[in-house]
Amino acid sequence: MTTDSLKVRLLDSLRAELTRELESSRRRAHDAAVAATHEENRPENDKDMRSTEASYVARGQAERVREVEHALARLANMPVRDLEQGDAIVVSAIVKVRHDGSETTYFVVPAAGGVRLRDGDVEVQTLATSSPLGAALLGLSEGDEAEVSTPHGKGGLTRLFEVVQVR
Repeated sequence: MTTDSLKVRLLDSLRAELTRELESSRRRAHDAAVAATHEENRPENDKDMRSTEASYVARGQAERVREVEHALARLANMPVRDLEQGDAIVVSAIVKVRHDGSETTYFVVPAAGGVRLRDGDVEVQTLATSSPLGAALLGLSEGDEAEVSTPHGKGGLTRLFEVVQVR
């Protein structure tokens, strides 16, 4: 099994997961829109906020639909590259990263970060290039370190991530 075929299967799994999420989000958005305009949500007086609150929920659900549609569109054209040892991290790289003594394997994607995927004995978490860690890892190679600043209290916190493997 080549890494390239693994990446294609992982990408297909991610697209399938997002397609399921899109269908579910569309149903929730429709239900929220219907609820926002339902007569039971009409205000009884000027202090009654039911319809306003229902419209906020409907707007949030509609935004989630747009986000998932956008992610699917970005993933539709995602190139899949089989990387050689020493290559830099790019979109479609599978990257093992060490932080505070533990290792995590990421599948670098242009959108839809945070999704856990499994293919056989390989488990990865998607990492969007727009995330602080994803952006910091792009262009690095095995043995490199990425410093990522995160909000933590008033001064923030810098975390160090070591690139253990790129494939």
